[in-house]
Amino acid sequence: MIAPGWTASLARRWWPRRPAPARHGHFGLFVRYYLIVVLIYAVVVVGGISAWLCITDENSRAYGEAQLRGTHYLIEQRYLETPREDWPALGRELSERFAYPVRLASLAELRESLTAREWQRLQRGDVVMESEDEAYTYQRLPGTDQAVALGDFDDVMVQGVPWSELDLIDSIVILAMYFLAIALPLYFLVYRFWRDLRRLRTTAEALSAGELDARAPEVTTQLVNPLGHALNHMAGQVQQVLESQRILAQAVAHEIRTPLARMRFGLEMLEQAGGDDERAHLREGLETDIQRLEHLAAHSVAYARIGRMVGIEREPVPVAALLADLADVFEPEPPLMLSFDGGGVDCLPANREALELALRNLIANALRHARMRVAVSVARAGDGYALQVDDDGEGVPEADRERVFQPFAQLRKHPEGFGLGLALVRVIAEKHGGRASVADSALGGASFRIDLPAQ
Repeated sequence: MIAPGWTASLARRWWPRRPAPARHGHFGLFVRYYLIVVLIYAVVVVGGISAWLCITDENSRAYGEAQLRGTHYLIEQRYLETPREDWPALGRELSERFAYPVRLASLAELRESLTAREWQRLQRGDVVMESEDEAYTYQRLPGTDQAVALGDFDDVMVQGVPWSELDLIDSIVILAMYFLAIALPLYFLVYRFWRDLRRLRTTAEALSAGELDARAPEVTTQLVNPLGHALNHMAGQVQQVLESQRILAQAVAHEIRTPLARMRFGLEMLEQAGGDDERAHLREGLETDIQRLEHLAAHSVAYARIGRMVGIEREPVPVAALLADLADVFEPEPPLMLSFDGGGVDCLPANREALELALRNLIANALRHARMRVAVSVARAGDGYALQVDDDGEGVPEADRERVFQPFAQLRKHPEGFGLGLALVRVIAEKHGGRASVADSALGGASFRIDLPAQ
């Protein structure tokens, strides 16, 4: 197996690295989000106000006309009480008293600017607000061809009023507070996101550089926190897989030396052998070593394949059919006895192929160490299921009960084993979300147990 570090160096040599993305600070990110939020607010507010003004335009003009009705009445009385030749002077005097211009407009002039409906109302003596821009109001002076015109209201003349009391200043202050109210919470929110994402990016860069023990620190943003946990979980899974691959590669290289040395020695002896019996014996030894290598390769591939799985697909497995298939595989010679007990369990959720492989390894291990009896049983255990393989052999010392599940660990060297069977059992149990363990058996030997969850 090729070492991961050598692969990474080869990749860096033959494939040029992509340029790193530009790193923008949180202030640039804040400005971008701020402009987007302000634009959305402006569109919503301005669009909403404009639509509302279009809907309520008629009511707003009627309200403005009602407000100015009393003002027009008082101005009308002043004009009617004043000789006609003094009306220009009166207009100048009133304009100085009011915040907007006061003047007289001829009916002929207004006939061109007012709509037909507004002209009719003006003829009746009503106060009329110009519909085009709502900046003027008019009311006809009774018995004359003149009308009192007030406005332009958009050009209000303010004199002697402190700047702090102007409507324009009020509007500017309100808008400033409005933009500030958007900016402050958005800035701190973007800053926290940027800070947490930068921490996650640093961890991801460390992992990509080969530092598999790097982990993301605890982040404070609730939306980013699950991403940090997922990144740490992924890093742990990758580290575990690579570590198991490293152990597997080292162990395979170690285990393969002995049969290869025997095969090389057997070939040399085969060339020098004289009789047929000697040749047959040497050939049988070579075939045995070849079978051991095939056995090692098959178990190594199975261990690597199952170890790489993030999860495992499960389906209802009929217990009776599973035990029947296992009974067909194993036919121990007397006085060894092998018994199966389904415990009244019809089905259990598991991967049929993987579970059968685990039980076959446990049964084969038990048959190698049992004196007379091996018992396989399935039973409900709390919210899950327990699968046990008991034997009446010498058992497993308590100090070695954890080591026995390690890859290539053998308490007693066996010519047919490599120490991968029980390691596969543990990996299969963990991929199902369960666990594998060993304890003392009621039969007097070892009791290997696989606990599987119900779902």
